[in-house]
Amino acid sequence: MTQLALLLALTLLPRLAAAAQPTYVLFRLDPLGIDPQVASQLEALLRAELGHVVNQVLPEKAVVDKVALGIPRLQNCTASPECLAPLGRALHATRIVAGNVGGLADSYIVNLKLVDDGGRELTRVSATLRGSAEELIAEIRVAAVRLVAPEQLVGRIEIVSAIPGAQVTLDGNPVGTTPLLGTLDRIAAGTHKLGVAREGYSSFEEDVPVRFEKTTQVVVQQTPMSKAALRAERRRLHAEVPVSARWYTWTAVGVGAIGVGLLVGFLVPKQHAIDCNKAGACQ
Repeated sequence: MTQLALLLALTLLPRLAAAAQPTYVLFRLDPLGIDPQVASQLEALLRAELGHVVNQVLPEKAVVDKVALGIPRLQNCTASPECLAPLGRALHATRIVAGNVGGLADSYIVNLKLVDDGGRELTRVSATLRGSAEELIAEIRVAAVRLVAPEQLVGRIEIVSAIPGAQVTLDGNPVGTTPLLGTLDRIAAGTHKLGVAREGYSSFEEDVPVRFEKTTQVVVQQTPMSKAALRAERRRLHAEVPVSARWYTWTAVGVGAIGVGLLVGFLVPKQHAIDCNKAGACQ
């Protein structure tokens, strides 16, 4: 009996996990004073990026439009949760995304809303899109992550410091000691307060912007303030100079060269000169 129960549990668990995983559908992106073709292209990008973020294949636009035609409440729906819920149930989706896009100078303003199949609004975001095609895709990806998976909106910080043994803090929390190996990972996108401090040196503080899927490099500059720190800094700088570039190395090389020259001159046999003025010497 126990083995049968275990077998049933192993069979049902993946199905229960799949059932608990939210499924998504994008209704549409309504154009507000812009070319409908542009809105349609942005909608296609948004559908692709949403699928990438949630690791699902979202229903295609043609499928969504066909189902929507059979739901009278959707004909004049302006992203209201009450009218979006029937679409989710018809497509077996538990999350429905809808919104609009308008133009502002050389930018686009996208407003998105996330609704569940019970007719409740879960969240909404707004994003400004501008720049090249690659930049538009990146901004739409960020908007999709903010809407459906804000916990994935993270980046990295790389800290470059020449002073070893300094304590590093991020937003007041200790994160390590210099030199830090690798990067600080999974840092929430936004601005963070970075601090680097070591006794005898000037403190370093900077507001560091962290962007989604990007690495922000921070070069830490600290000045020695105490005599001990000054001595340590001189030793560090001295250690960084290669032996071949130090003055006493070249002095030794020069002295050695002179010595070798003198030794060679001493050991090489002298040649006897012949005086042709002497009778018969050069005949």
